Amino acid sequence: MAYSSLYARFYDSLQKSGHFFTRVLRFAPAKFYLGGIFLLQILAWWQAFNIRHKSLSDWLILHYNIDFGVDLLGTEDKIFLFPLFGLLILIFNFILSALVLRRQEFKVLLHLLFTSSLFFNVFINLALFSLYLFNFQ
Repeated sequence: MAYSSLYARFYDSLQKSGHFFTRVLRFAPAKFYLGGIFLLQILAWWQAFNIRHKSLSDWLILHYNIDFGVDLLGTEDKIFLFPLFGLLILIFNFILSALVLRRQEFKVLLHLLFTSSLFFNVFINLALFSLYLFNFQ
């Protein structure tokens, strides 16, 4: 009996979360935001794979400061943390948008959350591009 009750609760929570996410996706600007973020994520992962593929040594420059030069060196696997952070911010903002779904100011909050995720991904791509230049030019 306990197994079926646990399964029923799990299934109900899946249905409720699916309902929240489809309701977020019904909001038309959310589709445009998610499309842009998706393209920026593809670009960020491509840049990370490209940097790792072109790396001839085990170490990469991960941060460069104009005043002091190279601040942070890391292994070539650490380059994947940049697009991963962008993906985590997107997931976190999407879950937050599903949680504020019932509020009256839902549309304003959704614009705020997805715009912040979009800008974060733009800056991640700019950082990866500059890291490419620092490491290979």
